[in-house]
Amino acid sequence: MLKEINVENGFSSQEALDYVKQVLLYSKKDCIYIIHGYGSSGKGGIIRQKLRSYLNAQLKNGKVKSVINGEDFNVFNLKALELKNKYKELEQLFRVCNHGVTIVEV
Repeated sequence: MLKEINVENGFSSQEALDYVKQVLLYSKKDCIYIIHGYGSSGKGGIIRQKLRSYLNAQLKNGKVKSVINGEDFNVFNLKALELKNKYKELEQLFRVCNHGVTIVEV
């Protein structure tokens, strides 16, 4: 099952992180499409940075199966291809290089 969550607007970085933690806690065998935005600084916002750091730590600790940054979700990424085939809703992401999203498989 594909879940989409949006923490781009109306969340502080800590609120966004807490919300994503809760979603991950209650998600079993799901794929989560997280919209966090890129940030207005031109180098990636704090929500994006904190979420990706946390998600990559969860990957290293074996708490999630995969973490794919939106800009890496393309035909050259084997894990991205696998997820696209498993979750057909992700097909549209292959057409766009989106730095403001992250895909997580739980």
